[in-house]
Amino acid sequence: MGPIAQPDLRRIAGMAGLACLPVLVWLSWIPKEWEMRTGAAGQVEHLLAYAGTAGLLGLGFSRMPAWRLALALAILAGILEIGQLWVPGRTAQVVDFAASAGGALIGLAAARALGGRRIAAG
Repeated sequence: MGPIAQPDLRRIAGMAGLACLPVLVWLSWIPKEWEMRTGAAGQVEHLLAYAGTAGLLGLGFSRMPAWRLALALAILAGILEIGQLWVPGRTAQVVDFAASAGGALIGLAAARALGGRRIAAG
């Protein structure tokens, strides 16, 4: 079989990015005792989770303006962070929100940099 066509990779990236969204919600709103941490600082985990999600969404929805994706992810991060006030054992922190929003910007910037090049597998 030949390489996967560019539109197929974009579709896969978009679907994977959309699949990450409920995972972000789940991980943000589970009780503290259910958490399994990586060992990295919480802000690093936030940054990486949002960068990965944003990167996939940025590649999958390359025709959507990056500012819209960034705004949507920042709003999601804010809602999820505020929602932690009602989750047992969890706390809402501005620094976690900043790490999430920053990760979204980094992921989108990377996606746009890659999106300018031909995406192909081979």
